[in-house]
Amino acid sequence: MKKLLLLTLLQVFSFGFSQDGEYNNLVLDRTTKARGFKGFSLGFLVQGQIKYPHPYYGPKVGGLYDDGAYHFTIDVYFKKFIVGFQLSDEFLYLEKFDNGAAWKPRGFNGSYSSLTRAYWFNLGYNIVNNFNLKLGIGFRSGPKQPLTNLSFTASEVAENFDYENPLHIFNTSNSLNEFNEIDYSLSITYPIKVYDRFGIVPELGYTFKHAGLLTGFSIIYR
Repeated sequence: MKKLLLLTLLQVFSFGFSQDGEYNNLVLDRTTKARGFKGFSLGFLVQGQIKYPHPYYGPKVGGLYDDGAYHFTIDVYFKKFIVGFQLSDEFLYLEKFDNGAAWKPRGFNGSYSSLTRAYWFNLGYNIVNNFNLKLGIGFRSGPKQPLTNLSFTASEVAENFDYENPLHIFNTSNSLNEFNEIDYSLSITYPIKVYDRFGIVPELGYTFKHAGLLTGFSIIYR
């Protein structure tokens, strides 16, 4: 009788312990899911400019990426959301006057073109399957010291454009010495698993102020 009672108590204790373990795991899973952190990514985007004013007074445009920007990105994935930041080093041909009468080509006062920079803040959402939609707001200003292509000169970047000509409006107008504006972007991303917890995230997007085409990818860890 005592042996039977002892065996029964051991079974009840064992059952209760296993239930507690399952419950603890369930709580842990719920806590993990409640936190919702799914990973982060680091990336690089290239922006080409596809919109120019009419008439156009700037240097020769030989291709899509004669004007544009380099974007360095970081995104954090939380549940179905993406929170991101981008830093861009820019070669844009920028509108400077409100009436569109003149655009500033790739720089300020004869110096190398990459003298504007933008800081972007992005918010994304998983719309369906692995497709994510990202909206961004960028704060652009200049002049800034360039981060990339430091060895290039303004004349090399802006082919056939005479920066040294003192009669150019770009050299005679003091209002061209400083620049700031707000821009907006829209892009689609699609994470693809490559190995274990690592993957790549191709991205295709558009910036609205100067019609910039964004292409590139990120490395994601999940």
